Amino acid sequence: MSRDCTTSDAEAKFMAEFALGTLLALYKRFKLDRRLRLRNVDSDIIIGGDVAAAFKFLHTLGELSTIIREILRRMSAIVIEELGISGSARGRIAVRLASKYLPMALPVYRTKLELETPANLLLAATLIELRNQLRELVERLPSAHPLLELLRESAVENLRELMLVCEYLLYEPVLKSLLVKAQLIAGNPRRLEELEREVELEAFRRPRELRAYLRLLELRKLLRKDLQLLREEVEELGKTLTLSLSFNKLYELYGLSLLLIALVEVLRPKRIKVACNERELRLYSNLGTVSVFYNALPESLESRVARAKAMGLIDGELGKEISAKLRGLPDTVVVRVQGNDGRSTLLLLDYKYTRNYSYLSQARFKMLAYLYEFNVNYGVVVAPRPQEGGEEDDEAYEHKGFYDKIAEYQGAYILIDNNGKVLAIVYADPCKDAVESSVKALKVIIKLLLISNN
Repeated sequence: MSRDCTTSDAEAKFMAEFALGTLLALYKRFKLDRRLRLRNVDSDIIIGGDVAAAFKFLHTLGELSTIIREILRRMSAIVIEELGISGSARGRIAVRLASKYLPMALPVYRTKLELETPANLLLAATLIELRNQLRELVERLPSAHPLLELLRESAVENLRELMLVCEYLLYEPVLKSLLVKAQLIAGNPRRLEELEREVELEAFRRPRELRAYLRLLELRKLLRKDLQLLREEVEELGKTLTLSLSFNKLYELYGLSLLLIALVEVLRPKRIKVACNERELRLYSNLGTVSVFYNALPESLESRVARAKAMGLIDGELGKEISAKLRGLPDTVVVRVQGNDGRSTLLLLDYKYTRNYSYLSQARFKMLAYLYEFNVNYGVVVAPRPQEGGEEDDEAYEHKGFYDKIAEYQGAYILIDNNGKVLAIVYADPCKDAVESSVKALKVIIKLLLISNN
């Protein structure tokens, strides 16, 4: 096995980058519109909220770009007529004054376009204001925990992309002459409000000429809302960036990302969305709707332990809320719903960052307990291949030959009884060379347990 697969620091870095990279790529590919909350003991890891907000902001900027193009085609300008003395007859000759200058020169009236109107200044100031506030968000992002740096890099990239769109629109040749004054206005909220009122009044007076500017005023309101949403998401991201993640949590995220890759490749979903609770990922495909819950339980999944009666040894019965605290929580629950009757298939997964035979045996027993507790037929344990070393109990020693043998097949599944209960073990080493085989094994499990058994 390569050094990358056995060095903890290298494993941690790889797992973080792979998991976060996969989740962010999923957001961008399917344009997910809500953040995803991933439980981390007593806090949440927030993924994709800034990406979704940036997409929304970019969409509004696209509308703004359309309005700007319309404005530039029919640029609002004041026509000014100036009297000048010229050696040529270009312009309208001032006949009454001609005798004073002939034959040396001609007095002529010439017209020019004055672009520095309130409407045009507001247009330029809007773009400058947006660019400045986006730059401020970049500067306010805190330093990230080294393992979460990819989240920060992604946020900065998204914010800078939005800034570049503003810059691109700003440097239209017609707007360049307005930039100096617009810069001063953009930094003065009171002057911006006055300018908005002035433009709104003028647009209502001259609707045919200034219709596009009315839409500009509407887009300014939308952009303020989008910017506030983006600001809130960046603040949430800032909290996530400072979290400290254990190796176990990193492996859970790594296992989740492998599962999502396998699901996308098997289901080929047309659409993916995050549910309103922000803890459920839904994949819509021709094979039905598949929901993925990470460290969260679907409402339909009942725990036998949670509804059990608990009795104190001396003082009698305990309240239901006490026994509910003992409810199990698998790392991931996958639910496939299909057909008009809403038939569902459930698959439980637990990810264990251990190479110890004893812990692997414990993980197996824990999954068997989950199958009983939740009355579910299919359970999967995902773990790295076990290795020699460390203390082993007698039972693990007896099981060692089985765990070693199934490593040749990337894992195995066990038909427990005639009632259809299946326990599977998938080996997924946290290193680049093992990704393809790990995903392949999970695809087999998905096809076998989630798709074929229906």
